[in-house]
Amino acid sequence: MDRLGRKKKYIVLAVDVVLCVIAYIFSYILADDQFTTLYFLDVTFYIPLIIAIISTVCIFVLFDIYNIIWSYINIKELFHIIIASLISTGILVIVVYMFKLNIRLRACLLFMATFTLAVVLSRMTYYLLRHSLPGGTGTAKRKRLLIIGGGEASSIILREMVQNRKSEYVPVGVIDDEKGKQGRSILGVKILGTTNQIAQIVDMYGIDSIVFAIVNISEAKRKKILDACVQVCSDVKIVPGIYGSLKSVDELEIVPNLKNLTMDDLLFRDSVSILRREAIHYIKEKVVLVTGGGGSIGSELCMQIATLAPRQLIIFDIYENNVYSLQQKLKHKYGDKLDFSIEIASIRDSKKLEHIIKKYRPQVIFHAAAHKHVPLMETNPEEAVKNNVEGTRNIALLAQKYEVERFVLISTDKAVNPTNVMGATKRICEKIILASAQNSQKTIFSAVRFGNVLGSSGSVIPLFKEQLEKGGPLTVTDPEVTRYFMTIPEAVSLVILTGELASGGEIFVLDMGKPVKIKDLAENLIRLAGKIPYRDIDIEFIGLRPGEKLYEELLVHPDELQRTIHEKIFIEKVEKINAVQLRQDIKKLVDAARVNDTEKVRCCIKTIVPEYSCELLFQISSTVKD
Repeated sequence: MDRLGRKKKYIVLAVDVVLCVIAYIFSYILADDQFTTLYFLDVTFYIPLIIAIISTVCIFVLFDIYNIIWSYINIKELFHIIIASLISTGILVIVVYMFKLNIRLRACLLFMATFTLAVVLSRMTYYLLRHSLPGGTGTAKRKRLLIIGGGEASSIILREMVQNRKSEYVPVGVIDDEKGKQGRSILGVKILGTTNQIAQIVDMYGIDSIVFAIVNISEAKRKKILDACVQVCSDVKIVPGIYGSLKSVDELEIVPNLKNLTMDDLLFRDSVSILRREAIHYIKEKVVLVTGGGGSIGSELCMQIATLAPRQLIIFDIYENNVYSLQQKLKHKYGDKLDFSIEIASIRDSKKLEHIIKKYRPQVIFHAAAHKHVPLMETNPEEAVKNNVEGTRNIALLAQKYEVERFVLISTDKAVNPTNVMGATKRICEKIILASAQNSQKTIFSAVRFGNVLGSSGSVIPLFKEQLEKGGPLTVTDPEVTRYFMTIPEAVSLVILTGELASGGEIFVLDMGKPVKIKDLAENLIRLAGKIPYRDIDIEFIGLRPGEKLYEELLVHPDELQRTIHEKIFIEKVEKINAVQLRQDIKKLVDAARVNDTEKVRCCIKTIVPEYSCELLFQISSTVKD
């Protein structure tokens, strides 16, 4: 305990002793009509008083009354004080009754009431004065803060709050798991317990806000603590990540830079390091084409590629609105320093596509254009084939024809053992890339497979936020459904790095961490909005949609995985592709899609991707057999 904290507690203890003496004398006078000043000369008059003082101090210390901050006392703490006062004076009553001390029982009962009232009024008077006088804490309610972690970051936070009396927070306590720190104080603020007691401490001390101030911690431990925090508090903040990399604690003020807990943090993932410019060589001074450049992944690809000094960036997309927004961002950030062009076209249009590739002669192509919405592609399978399969075939053939140096396909975990058309068509795209790699002498073809990205168009988070704004309910397909998640910058950073690692014919698989239950994601999002799941905002389970799985897979061959120099990037061992047979099968598939023969489309997909399965396909097969 620091000197200031100990001094304040001694002052409070002295006030309580004085109140005890006054209440005792006052009660004695009221209870005894024959009271005179001669009573003060009688030693037996002081014995009950001494017992009262000792019992009060002991019970108040036992009940932790002297760690309560008077300036920000709440109803729960007042009730705590009342209980402690009644117990301490109750001890006096018991002792007087047992040992027949020289004091009337009526005086004891009056003392019990008088002392309890005096203690409560002393705290309330101080509180009211602090909140009404000029230079006090102000009339606005300050948030009662609990700090997780008793290290250097928490010390800085507490010091900043002590120095800034206008801070919106008042530190109530600290939590730390280190045994040697239990019961100690940091700048007068007591360490109240361990992370296993978060719920209990938040309730006991009326906590409004929590700051997670542990910088170096394992993913599993971080997950456990943050999960406990969001269960009991809607205002959770974390120390900015930059703090951990600072050489001096004086380089950064922590409190003004506290970061609100977001859904990204609730994924409980170790962040992938930011893309290092010096590690990427194949983009510098090259012409780079990004298809689907206006989409969630495509636009982030363009933004990160722009930092790698390309000679020219070609943004290819059919949707002009998304591309226009990206164009404004690039102009604002780079001005004339970045040479980029925008082409509005469809990858289905092979003639226009060839015209663009012939015009710019890209050396690197990132192919992100695709239909990705699972339920919509289930009802429009021919469109998934035209865009995903035919489009990929078109651009892969042109990449070989015009001797593009590197070609990277953006794939998905839904391509593994697909149960929907979208995933099956992306698996065919992977096979097109593998076949192209086998036959190409000049172009290095590769694919990158990963799961869901947070914040992408059509993803679950924007839908949940929209449902929250309308007051709910949030809709989840199944209580057990899980998905892999990664932030868009993380995914794109790794995608670009795979282009550097590729030698031709690889399917790179990104380590997505552990799968997350969508139900848990929905519950935590509700808590972040300051609501209680199932009470304030309901969650409805609507059943799996056509083509959906309970869980996604990242590997076709789980036991055949090769590590790379990056811990988050792996290579799946791929099978040999019969390029001639694949070309013939794809022609049949595309022909069926062009005439909108839905049943034949599904059967052709099954021929190319034998592991593809869905209820509708079984129904078609049964009809054919009958």
